[in-house]
Amino acid sequence: MRFLLGVLVGYSLRGKQKLLIRFLVTLALFVYVVIPAIALLALRLDVERERRSRPGQTKVPLVKGLTHEDAERKLHSANLKIRLLATRYDPAVQPGLIIDQTPAPGEAVALGYSVGVTVSRRDFAGPGP
Repeated sequence: MRFLLGVLVGYSLRGKQKLLIRFLVTLALFVYVVIPAIALLALRLDVERERRSRPGQTKVPLVKGLTHEDAERKLHSANLKIRLLATRYDPAVQPGLIIDQTPAPGEAVALGYSVGVTVSRRDFAGPGP
């Protein structure tokens, strides 16, 4: 780069070799402007293609404290599915309500992802006699 600029400045100060100056200016523009612009355009197109190939994402809504049916409607409106992972007795929670969910609310997941829920049940099924 320094050499090319030195040649251009030297020849332009002397006013000689106008054809050489034009050639070197054209070469410099091509090497330092046109080729990088083409490379950046190709990179931009590659990034756009990569983004389009990824599945769409959405954030997981909060479903803790809802009934299974209400949670299913809420998840369906967010383009997500529901999956019952377990039922657990919890005396502090009304039976039939969701007491846990995976993934956590606010996490980004792919559209159509299944959100696992744990629902409280009515009775304690402890170990037998």
